[in-house]
Amino acid sequence: MASITILPTNGEFYSSVHKMSMVMDFELKMLRNMQKFIGKNQNKLDYLKERLAEYERERNEAVEVGPSYFENPINKYLLTKRLTTDWDRLENVLQYKEGEKTLKKIENKIVEESELNGALEGVLRLQDTYRLNSSDIARGLFQGVQYDVHFKARHCYDMGKRAAETEYPKLGYFWLKEALTRASNDESVDKLDIELAIADVKFKLGDIRGANDTFVELSNRYPENEKVAKLYAEFAENSLDKQQFTVDYSTEHAPPPENLFTAPRSDLYKYTCAGLVKKTPAEERDLRCGYLVETHPFLWLAPIKVEELHHDPLLVVFYDVLSDKEIETLRQMTQQIERATVMSKNGSVVSTVRTSQFQFIPVTHHPLLAKIDQRVEDMTSLNMKYSEDHQFANYGIGGHYSEHHDYFHVEAVDVSTISNFDDMGNRIATVLFYLSDVEQGGGTAYPFMKQLVMPKKGAAAFWYNMHASGVPDWRTLHGACPIIVGSKWVQNRWIREHDQSDKRPCFTFNDAVPEYY
Repeated sequence: MASITILPTNGEFYSSVHKMSMVMDFELKMLRNMQKFIGKNQNKLDYLKERLAEYERERNEAVEVGPSYFENPINKYLLTKRLTTDWDRLENVLQYKEGEKTLKKIENKIVEESELNGALEGVLRLQDTYRLNSSDIARGLFQGVQYDVHFKARHCYDMGKRAAETEYPKLGYFWLKEALTRASNDESVDKLDIELAIADVKFKLGDIRGANDTFVELSNRYPENEKVAKLYAEFAENSLDKQQFTVDYSTEHAPPPENLFTAPRSDLYKYTCAGLVKKTPAEERDLRCGYLVETHPFLWLAPIKVEELHHDPLLVVFYDVLSDKEIETLRQMTQQIERATVMSKNGSVVSTVRTSQFQFIPVTHHPLLAKIDQRVEDMTSLNMKYSEDHQFANYGIGGHYSEHHDYFHVEAVDVSTISNFDDMGNRIATVLFYLSDVEQGGGTAYPFMKQLVMPKKGAAAFWYNMHASGVPDWRTLHGACPIIVGSKWVQNRWIREHDQSDKRPCFTFNDAVPEYY
């Protein structure tokens, strides 16, 4: 029998496809325990059925013979035995909790309620970012690609309830309407519960009149229902001081502004992921691609394919810089990934801004890591002496990393919480290796460069985070778009600014773009 991985009870799985695949092993263990539990209880039921048939047969025989049946002392003995020791034994069998140990194993679940919420929010994030419709997702259609997956009414109801509890109440309305449509052929959820949830989400959207109309309709249809009466009374009390808003139910997503760059940067990041932000042909005209040979003499022997995606600030992609064998070696190192964090005023914290799992590995851990750093020096002409540990990350259901800068906002965080900040300085540049292809979604969005870089196994994106004067370049804002289908693995190399003067000379003047500062 194949070995089964025992997973820690405090793990988190939805934020990493790699960890989710490990859960499959645990599910196999659960299914086998369930088979064992059913088997043991089936044996118990078979025994009880046999005894029942035996006792009914003997009783019917006694009734048929009549009072003379008890003239036989053996029959009197058998009846007395059935009513005493036999029934005691049966009572013990009935009360015995067959398979209790197995049941405890089944009850010892590692996947908690938070996992379900995380998975639901992952799907909602996909829907919000890529502007997908609830009805399309429910029938397995993602950006024109049909998958063999279909939601039942209960699934749509759960999506709608979770959306209403988070930042997506309007999406919640459409999920609940989809649940209502499917409920007529699905008894997994009560239609009344769906309709009450619709009234609640209307209230949360500020559609007080619409929520009241729904409650009035339900009260007329279910005049004796205590649940409807109670929730209507609570709504009436809570809506007294609420402002009425007009809600457009004709579309699930608000139309983008005519000038996309007037939108908040969080929306701009989403528009870039969705392909709404892109360069014009005129902006692409002067970009180049070819073979890199000038940054190191070795490259005359082994030139690197490079594509320039943006000139100022510089953004390039190097192709085929990691082999499949090297990537497999790297993946073997990443067996201890855990939930990713982001920098805050109080140091690194877990945040919904970043749903992935990561692991830091020092360059001394394996010769390949030093070899990769030498390759980075050859590609970028930067000194890797002051660079952070290699970071590996895997993204899960709707896994993403919202818009952010890689450089440290020294005015917003306590620099004492940043590893070796005084000795190493800020993050002058980033090299982002793609260790896997991604079937759908998962691109890296650079809103102010109007660029979406899709993962390409073995490739690496490179950009400077700071101007040559040391001023942070806010135009390097970027984010990891949510994964629709696939597993995204990346490797980050954050290069610090110290000891780079002979590689990238510092300017004594502010070379930041004047109109932006």
